[in-house]
Amino acid sequence: MKDERHVLMIFPHPDDETFSSAGTIASYIDNGIPVTYACLTLGQMGRNLGNPPFATRESLPDIRERELEEAMKIIGITDLRKMGLRDKTVEFEPHEQMDDMVKNLIEETNPSVIISFYPKFAVH
Repeated sequence: MKDERHVLMIFPHPDDETFSSAGTIASYIDNGIPVTYACLTLGQMGRNLGNPPFATRESLPDIRERELEEAMKIIGITDLRKMGLRDKTVEFEPHEQMDDMVKNLIEETNPSVIISFYPKFAVH
């Protein structure tokens, strides 16, 4: 771990980082390794609005954004990139633009580790 220079995380929704790799990320941060998190959407289309409901479709993005920012404080991530894509539409974005976005993140951060969901082996 001490030989790492930078960690780049790319996940589609707020909370994906928390349930997938928060402990690992906190360990990198505790060891002085910078972490960048590129969160693609604000999870606008999340289905669980609570029982009883605590959110509406209109309020959910703001709630998820606040939860994301609070999670970043707890985990210790200071470089959060909100990529501004709309939830449930990422797969329809032009592949070339998505490739360029990821390529630019990699070129800018020069990560030695990239953490994300493995294609075709995750529900996202």
